[in-house]
Amino acid sequence: MWRIKQFKNEIPMISLVGLLALSLVFGWVRYGYGLLLPNFEKEFNLSASTLGIISSLSFFSFFIGALLVTIFISKLGPKWFILAGILSGSIGLMVSALAQSGFMFAVGCFISGFSPGLCWSSFSDSVRQNIKESLQKRSLAIISTGSSLGLVGIAAIYLLIDGDGWRYLWGIGGVIGLFIFLWASRTIPPGTLRDSPQYNKSQERSSVINHQSIPLYMASFVFGITEATYWTFSADFVQQTFSINEANAILFLITGIGGLGGLLAGDFINLIGFKKSFIITVVFYALSMLMLFFSQSWLIICLSGFLFGLTFMLYAAFLPIWSAEVFPSAPAKGFSISIMVLNVGTIAGPALFGGILAVMEYKWIFLFMGLIACVKVLWTPRRRQELSAGTTN
Repeated sequence: MWRIKQFKNEIPMISLVGLLALSLVFGWVRYGYGLLLPNFEKEFNLSASTLGIISSLSFFSFFIGALLVTIFISKLGPKWFILAGILSGSIGLMVSALAQSGFMFAVGCFISGFSPGLCWSSFSDSVRQNIKESLQKRSLAIISTGSSLGLVGIAAIYLLIDGDGWRYLWGIGGVIGLFIFLWASRTIPPGTLRDSPQYNKSQERSSVINHQSIPLYMASFVFGITEATYWTFSADFVQQTFSINEANAILFLITGIGGLGGLLAGDFINLIGFKKSFIITVVFYALSMLMLFFSQSWLIICLSGFLFGLTFMLYAAFLPIWSAEVFPSAPAKGFSISIMVLNVGTIAGPALFGGILAVMEYKWIFLFMGLIACVKVLWTPRRRQELSAGTTN
């Protein structure tokens, strides 16, 4: 009993709910789409360009979800957005899994696309309101790593089942989502920012564009360009380079395992500070892409996937923490805008590099992405946003 109580004190229940919620809305919904894309193409007789349009529609609903959070979270509170996000992800997966036409499949993808935008930043606000400050960074890091957990889960199951079993895979995700929804409805406290003791009306109405927020937004945009392009083309690159069965799933599994290192993001920041940890993460994030320009061996590709997964999830964990530092009175509002900026990058990146790919080899794409990723060091967190070390108990 003492150990259970100690566990709850060190890892709040909201963290575990968020971990599982993001494993659904990112691992199953967002990353699962890229993993299962060849199956969708075969099942519904859809072209790659049509599936690209469907993917863009899901990013558009992602954008709308984040916008709704930005506008209404101070009035409604994070709980209802979290529940709506989990439910939309669950329903969308089941609609797509049961679809008998490309149109209904697209409808399911559009519905599930709302879930990341509704959930991700809302958890940031819920943590800010309900968890003591000394555990907030660790909690945010744990929640963000849920996407890696989901990616590992869906890639591992994909390797164990026949390729035509994608309907069962997404259907299982939808059912799991319903259980997560029920748990979240009983666990996440209600309330809004206005109910919080630290609420300050003038701060809430303050501008979300200032000299502190510009680096956050610029880094988010560049991150969106590079991460979406890697997720879009890395699996196809591996399939073209090697004849290994299910090479795409193996790469995604390795990437997801690397991403589990994001669990340590909060402690990593507390150990050496936000600015240093951010720079180190950016350097290795860029390296994970640059190395594919110099070598396309299976070992290097696996190392690239592992490093990308690790640094991608570390950066994903940094975003809500950085946003909370820039907008201490309304972290979800600033975080939602960061997500929308990031989303613009995710739409632009694959389109831009897909055009370049028509005239150049894959290795040049990874070179350009790596160089662009390096630019993020120009937009590091300001000194006043430096997180104090040693705050985790």
